[in-house]
Amino acid sequence: MSESIQIQTISRTDSGTLYGKPGLDLLLVQTSLCRAVIARQGAQLLEFQAAGCEPLLWLSPKACFEPGEPVRGGIPLCLPWFGINNQDPEKPKHGLVRTEPWQLASGKELEGGEVELVFTYRHPGSELFSAPFFCTMTMRLGRELELHLELENRAGEATEYSWAWHTYFPVDDVREIEVRGLENTEYLDKTRELERFTQEGVLTFPGEVDRVFENAPEQQQIINGDAITARSENCHTVIAWNPGAELSATLEDVGDHYREYVCVEHGNAFANSWQLESRQTATASLRLTR
Repeated sequence: MSESIQIQTISRTDSGTLYGKPGLDLLLVQTSLCRAVIARQGAQLLEFQAAGCEPLLWLSPKACFEPGEPVRGGIPLCLPWFGINNQDPEKPKHGLVRTEPWQLASGKELEGGEVELVFTYRHPGSELFSAPFFCTMTMRLGRELELHLELENRAGEATEYSWAWHTYFPVDDVREIEVRGLENTEYLDKTRELERFTQEGVLTFPGEVDRVFENAPEQQQIINGDAITARSENCHTVIAWNPGAELSATLEDVGDHYREYVCVEHGNAFANSWQLESRQTATASLRLTR
């Protein structure tokens, strides 16, 4: 944390202290409104729970907390590409920022008791992604969770950016839930070589589901006990995912726990990817409530 930031509701901790798995520096936010845990790696929210509510995010009991490795759960940011890199499938899946350290640029308590944290990441250009860029992630933590992303293309030429907030939501049993708000929306089915279909009725998860909804509605609801509502601005892609039993058996940090979560992710990927001119900036936001 920046030495100039002194807020009683924010404390330093680490993954060894909270999860018994040393490796990552964490920030713990505890206020009368909420509790949150954030990893500086990837500026990744690992936990968020508003006072009097059930947890909003799912963190795998088998999550890895090794520096430079993805953490399964919470809200990793996938950027500057989402999923498999189209030009080079050997590059890391879901980009590079989720496994890089971010800087906590500022933190403050707002008048209503919310905490606002601003994280920044500067990419100078590399073999993984040649274009330099700068991004800012602002988190507002209160009775609701708000995320705001600002991305500036600092390359000398136009560059494509594909990204998503890879949100993991807790559920009692993914096979019994519904996701509303995607009805009659076209999607690419990643389990069927990206064939295009139209969602008929509410979305359910009887087995593996991996669907990319382009030009999706702004709001979805996960129906499971206390409904979870996700509403975005300038996020035109929604990705719905759960690996199901067969695929999860191959994921060491998931295993039998696949029933406990669903991913309903917001961003701009595939046909909705951002095409940014040199020095152009784009923004997006996401609000999550339970």
